[in-house]
Amino acid sequence: RGPARKELATMAGRWCTLAVLIVAMLEVTAAFSLQGGGLTRLSAPSLRVQTRAGTCAVSMGKKKDDCIEMEGVVTESLPNAMFRVELEINKETILAHISGKIRKNYIKILPGDRVTCEISPYDLSKGRITFRYK
Repeated sequence: RGPARKELATMAGRWCTLAVLIVAMLEVTAAFSLQGGGLTRLSAPSLRVQTRAGTCAVSMGKKKDDCIEMEGVVTESLPNAMFRVELEINKETILAHISGKIRKNYIKILPGDRVTCEISPYDLSKGRITFRYK
């Protein structure tokens, strides 16, 4: 009964992530328009979804803004300012490095800290830690 419940929760988290990505793709297609034979961007779409497991945000704009933003908990500290982060929404583990502002302001990140990560849409196993909650 226990493993089946955990597996069901993992599947629910994956479905939630998949639903967020599908809605984000629909937002992106709605933000562009074909006018005069060329593709023009009407607006920079962004989406923020709150679930029981956590928050997930998707924004499309400049190069750095093309990311999926999720909350997670640092599980392991690795060398060279790298961390293993377990995401709250789908319980996936990603490899994340700290952003320049956190490095510049000497903000310490320890295992057990709640953080916000930006995940690249190209490689969903790597990310950047952009905020540490108190």
